[in-house]
Amino acid sequence: MSRTKNLSVDEMYGDWQATKEHPQSEYERSLNPRSSSSLFDTVASLGLTNTARVLDIGARDARYSITLHQLLGCKVVAVEPVVQNVEEARRLVKESGLVDWIEVRQGSIQQVPAEDGSFDLVFCRDVLSHVADLRAALQDSCRVLAMDGRMVVYQTFGTDQLEPGETTRICADLAVEPSSLDRDHFEREAKNCGFAIEAVDVIGSEWREAWEEDGTHRTSIQLLHAARLIRAEPQLRLAMGEVPYRVELANAMWGIYQMIGKLEPRIYTLRRASDGKTVLAQ
Repeated sequence: MSRTKNLSVDEMYGDWQATKEHPQSEYERSLNPRSSSSLFDTVASLGLTNTARVLDIGARDARYSITLHQLLGCKVVAVEPVVQNVEEARRLVKESGLVDWIEVRQGSIQQVPAEDGSFDLVFCRDVLSHVADLRAALQDSCRVLAMDGRMVVYQTFGTDQLEPGETTRICADLAVEPSSLDRDHFEREAKNCGFAIEAVDVIGSEWREAWEEDGTHRTSIQLLHAARLIRAEPQLRLAMGEVPYRVELANAMWGIYQMIGKLEPRIYTLRRASDGKTVLAQ
């Protein structure tokens, strides 16, 4: 967000008022944002077939595993560390009639329960923000990929608009590793762990703009929730409990920060280098 000089009162009211006389201000027109399905468009663009071997790492309730199967027609292994999520994932897979297609395993991205070279694609959405040892996570993801296999990573990074105090609060309340917000750190570690960066898709505020325009209003709702949580903090902390209160407020702010450019989601397509070598920075 560029700022060159302080505006005078005449400039502020004169030039600003002139723009409001137009039938429709430029910023009121849609920029045709892509929806969150663009993440799966990235997967579809890789040209995988129904014989592909796919890993959904940090799968939570396996809903994305189901989408991956529906998209590619292949078998998917869903790996999730949290016991409650594993149980919910198995329930959802069973209810979906996809037990023969989706296998749910308990495990972490630092120690994937799979053999070397087991997969053609590793799908990783909103996982690395919570990982303390990024290098271990990327090394093991690279290990379980076949040569020239891909890893699609959806990750949110901080921008220069994010203030240090905001970083501290949101990381503390969402169990986010502060270093995970550093885009340069991620790219450097990916290369160090045997990946080539094949493509980078900057999402920014697009998904959130799309949710506002399609009537979902996800970020507007989060803004309203944040206002209530802040204004009625003593009562709501007591009624909800300390941890739920902190998480709900931080999650709302996470969405707002994405919308206003303090946080920047990106999709990375990483390819395991054909020689399979890992070159670690000294």
